[in-house]
Amino acid sequence: MLFDGIDAGITTTRGGIVETGTLIVWPDRREPRTLSLVPPVHIAVLRASTLFADLFAAIDAQGWSGSLPTNALLVTGPSKTADIQRLLVYGAHGPKELVIVLIRDEVSP
Repeated sequence: MLFDGIDAGITTTRGGIVETGTLIVWPDRREPRTLSLVPPVHIAVLRASTLFADLFAAIDAQGWSGSLPTNALLVTGPSKTADIQRLLVYGAHGPKELVIVLIRDEVSP
């Protein structure tokens, strides 16, 4: 199987949405969608300079209308569902754990 023995997938992010605590993941050839959806742990690298108040602010500031990828992923935590006998289950449709590495950008004096 393709992901046997893979403990985590590491991706960069296009940004973050403060209003909902959501990450914007922008899959491409170097970082396919499966990196954030298949391994049991998703590690996402987020730069503080790419935090936006809401989704509209991110779309507007980054000019999404000119160059959308095949899909953009909005990730707001690890995969979970309560569809099965109303029991909360993590990892049903993706990673059980989400780790965010926040990089504080250099601030010039």
